Amino acid sequence: MNVKDQFANAENELKKGRVKAAVDALKSILQNQPDEPNSLRLLGLIALGQKDYKASVEFLEQACRSAPNFLYARLDYGRALFFSGKLKEAFEVLARTCDQQPSAESFQMLGNVQAGLGRRDDAVTSFKKSIELDPFRAQISSGVKALGNKDSAGAEKIFREVLKRSSDHVHALIGLASVAMDAGAVKDAKKLLNHALKISPNTESIWRGLARAHSESAQYEEARKAAERAVELAPEVADGWTMLGTVLAGALEPEKARDAFAKALQLKAQQPRVLLSLGHVEKTIGDSGASERAYDEAFKIDPSLGEAMWSKADLKTYRFKPEEIEAMNHQLGQGISNRSDVAAFHFALGKAYEDDQAYELSFSHYQSGNSIKAEIEPFPMEEFKSRNKQIRKAFSRPPERVERANESPTPIFILGMPRAGSTLLEQILASHSLVEGTMELPQILNFTRDIESKKDGYKLLFSEEGPEIADNFAKRYLEETETFRTGKPYFIDKMPNNFPHIGFIAHVMPNAVFIDARRNAMDCCFSVFKQNFARGQSFSYGLEVVGNYYQEYRAMMKHWQTVLPGRVKEVNYENVVNNLEDEVKALLDYCGLAFERDCVDFHKTKRSVRTASAQQVRQPIYKSGVEHWLNYEAWLGPLKEVLESKD
Repeated sequence: MNVKDQFANAENELKKGRVKAAVDALKSILQNQPDEPNSLRLLGLIALGQKDYKASVEFLEQACRSAPNFLYARLDYGRALFFSGKLKEAFEVLARTCDQQPSAESFQMLGNVQAGLGRRDDAVTSFKKSIELDPFRAQISSGVKALGNKDSAGAEKIFREVLKRSSDHVHALIGLASVAMDAGAVKDAKKLLNHALKISPNTESIWRGLARAHSESAQYEEARKAAERAVELAPEVADGWTMLGTVLAGALEPEKARDAFAKALQLKAQQPRVLLSLGHVEKTIGDSGASERAYDEAFKIDPSLGEAMWSKADLKTYRFKPEEIEAMNHQLGQGISNRSDVAAFHFALGKAYEDDQAYELSFSHYQSGNSIKAEIEPFPMEEFKSRNKQIRKAFSRPPERVERANESPTPIFILGMPRAGSTLLEQILASHSLVEGTMELPQILNFTRDIESKKDGYKLLFSEEGPEIADNFAKRYLEETETFRTGKPYFIDKMPNNFPHIGFIAHVMPNAVFIDARRNAMDCCFSVFKQNFARGQSFSYGLEVVGNYYQEYRAMMKHWQTVLPGRVKEVNYENVVNNLEDEVKALLDYCGLAFERDCVDFHKTKRSVRTASAQQVRQPIYKSGVEHWLNYEAWLGPLKEVLESKD
């Protein structure tokens, strides 16, 4: 077998994951030809992948001596020196390579080394030169444009074509990762970005992408570190500060998020969507005036941005001026291309006319907004029902576990339908000295998707390894939510969508407390219908759909009351409104907490609130939400019919 065939065999072994066999084949080549450059380079790359930097440097240095004009061997040699911490030597090798054999890859790696040496300006120059020399520059630009136009399929095709011809193309990897994240394939995005990181570890946009990916997975510590690294590498890039602000807002650090968004706007003014984010964190903090100003500025910059006006409406306490209503109606006649913004204008106008008691006109806009959102985000009702049926079958009896006496802290799950008073209950409980208020935490939803994706699904919890699996989920839950807690013995998870998973939670965390936030069905469902949710509640966009979802919710809660009697406390919004103090006492007693007056005076508690009711729970109790649906009764026949047909 000649050297060419032997090398091809080694590459084939490596593709199959048989690293030792590949190494043996390459070393066999070197026994006869000690200076064979391709074999030396591949051995150096294998050692680099195994983080054996010393061996990697030795192999690659020898490859470069054997073939001085072997560009990729020189690039890999510089990379090996870089990862081994020999930055000055790496700079000398790569600077010489850029002079003698300038390429996109050589300048990209040189930029990484310069960034590592703290020579930021030189690094920026090298990165720009890398882009200028990139033979795929036009394709990458087209892919980025497709991403901006929400053409994910077109963008994916472009980035994949580039990667077929250049598997380590950093910007194609970043672009494809963005496509993956838009599609919800966060694991795939992380894999792509981590591969890009091995090629160009000091590229700010890779770290920014990782920050988004970790944030999507609710891994806020990792997201924060990635965002901070992006800002550290490129403090002059506004997008890095925007991502840091987004991560900090997600981690419930609104004051720090506000500072990051302000920095982004300082570096690059006239960013309407960054202003929206700034307005959202001001709302979370409780500064409604600052929130309104940010939304106003966003709308001033981009009058087609319906989300800016909906965000003002979503303050709930804001009343639109006649000229604002006129401006929104005008925009609806302008043929706005972004359907989400069109829907947002309709929802905002629904709220504006509702406040003016023009209920028929109000309903027509709510209906229009919902119709658009239903097209954008259709809800898989049959799939939802089927999943709930499987869950009920899996958890048809109480968990057979001994309750551990020393479990701490105790999670309080407030769940049920959105707009049922859950934020009010959270604010009441979070006003207690022993209770930590957090936010709508996504961990349980992530865990249940995880276990359902496995072959035996929930049966694993009832297997011999079940107790260990359950304990691991409990540990993960406490670890992943730690960033939101300060050490109090109780904390609140207010994700309403957790209601199908009460059986899973009770199995994993026997000390968990469950509170079902319940509200009059018509009031609750219509309030959901009026809400333009940011994400995750696509069942809300249609009267029949929300009615069917509500009935599924009732069926699930009835099941849990049967399987876990006494474990779930139903708290009716109307009862809380009409008899606040007695309901607060009963709620605290159920949670095992002593009565504290601050829980009745909940509106005085200063804390971050991230839901649509943020402004409302900062006011004393009010009754205007009770039987509010009656104002719209003439148009709610489809909802009433669904709710009555299954009672």
